[in-house]
Amino acid sequence: MLKKTLEDLCAFGDRSTTTEKERKAAEYLKASLEKLGYSAQLEQFKSPSTFSWTYLAIYLGFAISIPLSIYAPLPAIIIFTVTLVLFLGEQTTLFALLTTKIFAFGRSQNVVGRPAPRADADKGGSPKTLWLVAHYDTSKTSLAFSPASVPLLRPLFFFSLILIAGSFFTIFFCYHTELAQKLPIKIFWYFCGAYFFYMAIMMLEREVRGKPVQGAADNASGVAIVMELAKRFAAKNLKTTSLRILFTGAEEVEMVGMFDFIKRHGAEISKSKDFFLNFDSIGDGSLCWITKEGMIRPLAGSKRLIKLCEELAKQEKFRAVSGRPYTALTLDTLVARSRGFEVLSFMALSERGFPAPWHWFDDTIERVDLAKLALAADFAEELIERFDQSAP
Repeated sequence: MLKKTLEDLCAFGDRSTTTEKERKAAEYLKASLEKLGYSAQLEQFKSPSTFSWTYLAIYLGFAISIPLSIYAPLPAIIIFTVTLVLFLGEQTTLFALLTTKIFAFGRSQNVVGRPAPRADADKGGSPKTLWLVAHYDTSKTSLAFSPASVPLLRPLFFFSLILIAGSFFTIFFCYHTELAQKLPIKIFWYFCGAYFFYMAIMMLEREVRGKPVQGAADNASGVAIVMELAKRFAAKNLKTTSLRILFTGAEEVEMVGMFDFIKRHGAEISKSKDFFLNFDSIGDGSLCWITKEGMIRPLAGSKRLIKLCEELAKQEKFRAVSGRPYTALTLDTLVARSRGFEVLSFMALSERGFPAPWHWFDDTIERVDLAKLALAADFAEELIERFDQSAP
């Protein structure tokens, strides 16, 4: 199932968000789950086709407002404040007005799978629900994700935060004071404006010159693992756990698919009962569970699931699997985690903490090691069984 799913998804070529290929890939995944005996549905939602417009708007907001404070302080403060709120909303995933509303011109879809009811099942229902998650859409190339530039992503993000914080304090502190006319302050504001204008140009470059990638590692690999687990557990009767499948669309445009899932199923899912196990970018590097994730304020993974992983990793066959933080970008699980759900993600990371290949031309099926996917599936299978045996 690992090899077939990987090859079938890669045969679509790219599965860029809101495209016909993404929709056909979703229909393929739905049909594959149904062949395994699952009940599967497609859940459509509005989505942007790219995250570039979101951050182009944010960076332009900063680029305009910061130097504008020299000449028109009050309008500058208003523009800066609105931009800052939008930026924090996107980064924390607590709200994403630009992504989910303003630039949501297209349509994507999630694939939700549930096992068929069993005749011997407990009529009272399982006390725990475990969602196996993987996104199936793909991204495009950009200069920021070239192999030489990837190590700079985290430092540049922190540098941006420093400039934003410095601008915030100086703009508000210098409002209606002579300090706003001091040369060092003006130089700082002009520098910040030029920097954020450059970042906006990088977003535009991505849209003009970026090319869609096959997305074998990111993230046909994760989908293949989840489909393999769906096959293995289709015939198993878990005692305390209801296993569900969630293939998200639009992950590559700020996790819009997971946003929609949490919103759509908010009345059905529970922070005490529902857990999320995510698989993303199992390409080069070492297989690991993610101990914490997020860029501004990293959030810890489920202590309960991490403890089980640590116990499993003591076994000889799983000694290559370890726990590591991931703060280079964001994952689907951050949306659920920031809303109080227990989550855990699996990735393959390089020594410097990045997935590879990543949003680049080399993200092809040749870069995916089936043995590593099998290791991830075996580890996850035992993790799920131990989770099922643990107390509700």
